[in-house]
Parts: sequence; C-alpha cells; structure tokens
Amino acid sequence: MIKVQVDKIWLGKVSVRDYIYKKCLRKKESLGITHGKEYMFIPYADLKKAKQYTDESFKSKFNNKKYRLVDFDWKPFKPENVNQGRLVWKIKDKKKYLIKYKS
Repeated sequence: MIKVQVDKIWLGKVSVRDYIYKKCLRKKESLGITHGKEYMFIPYADLKKAKQYTDESFKSKFNNKKYRLVDFDWKPFKPENVNQGRLVWKIKDKKKYLIKYKS
C-alpha cells in the first residue's frame, strides 16, 4: 500500500497528486490516505472508479515538476461498533421468539 498524508478536505473530497495515483496503478497497490487522525483505504480494484482529475495542472515548488490533482470522495474508515450489532440481533431474536410464542 502506498500511503499519502493530505492537509485539506474540500467539499468532501481529498486531492492526491497524479504521479502518486499512477504509481499505485503501476505497482497494483492500494492507496492509503491520512488526514489528521482519520484515514481511508482505496483498494487497487476501486482506484479507477473513484478518481476525478482536475483540469488545472500545477508546478511543484521544489523540483518544477508538473502534476495534476486526482480527487477522491473522503470516506474515512470507521470501525464497526460491535455492541450495536449485538443489540440489533438480540432485538430481532426476541421478536422471532415472541412471534413463535404467540402462534
């Protein structure tokens, strides 16, 4: 996985430089994007579906390399709340039990 840290989220999107995106495609690796303490993964299979190129090209301040930005929808990873899942299943099981008991 290739990891990138971004500083800004703009209108629910994060931007990655195109040469990093192309590197992921070339190496057939997933892309990991970090913003602060939140992070998200884009699997290799979903990389081509998730992208949106910007029209404008930029020039790097350090090596004068030209690049474009590739935008991805920001969907940070949220661990599943295991307690909530148990509660829902207990309620469903109780309803099944009550239905069977009344019949």
